[in-house]
Amino acid sequence: METMKAVQLLAPRKPVLAELPIPKTPADGLLMKTRCVSICSTDISFFEGHLFPSEYPVILGHEYLGEVIDIGPEFDQHGADIAVGDRVVYWGQTDFGGFAEYRTVRPIFSGQVKEDVFAADRNFHDDHRAAAVKIPQELSDLEASFIEPVTGALRSVLSNPPQVGDRVLILGTGPIGVIAGSIIRRLLAPNSVVSVDANPARNDFAEQQFSQRSYLPDELIETVEDGAFDYVFDALPTVKVSDETKDPRRVAMRKLRAGGQYVLYGASQEMQKFDTWLMLAKGITIRSAPFDVTSFPMHKSANVIASAMQMLLSGVVNGKALLSTVHKFSDYDGLVDIFENYRSTTDLKTIVDFR
Repeated sequence: METMKAVQLLAPRKPVLAELPIPKTPADGLLMKTRCVSICSTDISFFEGHLFPSEYPVILGHEYLGEVIDIGPEFDQHGADIAVGDRVVYWGQTDFGGFAEYRTVRPIFSGQVKEDVFAADRNFHDDHRAAAVKIPQELSDLEASFIEPVTGALRSVLSNPPQVGDRVLILGTGPIGVIAGSIIRRLLAPNSVVSVDANPARNDFAEQQFSQRSYLPDELIETVEDGAFDYVFDALPTVKVSDETKDPRRVAMRKLRAGGQYVLYGASQEMQKFDTWLMLAKGITIRSAPFDVTSFPMHKSANVIASAMQMLLSGVVNGKALLSTVHKFSDYDGLVDIFENYRSTTDLKTIVDFR
């Protein structure tokens, strides 16, 4: 039996380098050899125990680029044109399996309409298939690794766009905040786009990429009047503060005008605090792009992932600028160290290189 190496999580903060069987090619899917996987804050949330899989062990990683090495006999080539040697990126829901030398996927490409829906165990319906896109030659492996996070941000922005002329606040300038801010600033005709983050290095980077002004949290509280924004995009991870009046989500709601729109991107299975009084008093609309495929089918996400790739190809999102570190998969101890220290780094995207 042929085997592969994979990083399994046995429990929060308990990873192990495992030797596992190489998965079999699905009859209607693809077997891929992993090329690059970008580390996502979702991976870190599972590592830290802020998100929970249905069972352990689990292989982390989903911002995935792979090379097709086998095609199932029932694979639908209509509109796909996939051959052995092609590179493919996919977007699933809360997916796993990326930090392994091989993985399988049952893809849906833009223009195809398919579904294989099941009830997931965390209050949404998922699809056994994944939205996918074939990578053209002009996009490098490292940049292609960012198609998945751009897809996630783009799903959210397209589902809940600001109005033309809106004053926009991006809450958190990690990679998703930068991607969303770049798309809004360059494509959706806002009046202004500013941002807030507790990390000065990330604030500087945000101003280079999209933000007309980046605030530290206390600066936003002290210098920006309440009701100054029409639209907030919340890209924050799990937040814990000692002074609840300075909780960034509560602050952002104060800074929204009456009737403003608050778009939630980041998620945690740990309860986060929203100010119900401000929601009621101001009539704030809170929106998100749902995981649930009965509301947002996977074949629609297949259209989004094709557009996300164009965001990178056209420079609307600067993939090269997002890249901070390339780390070899063969250095397992160094990879664990990245997981352990992810929240304290000033880096943006770290790519794990399997090549």
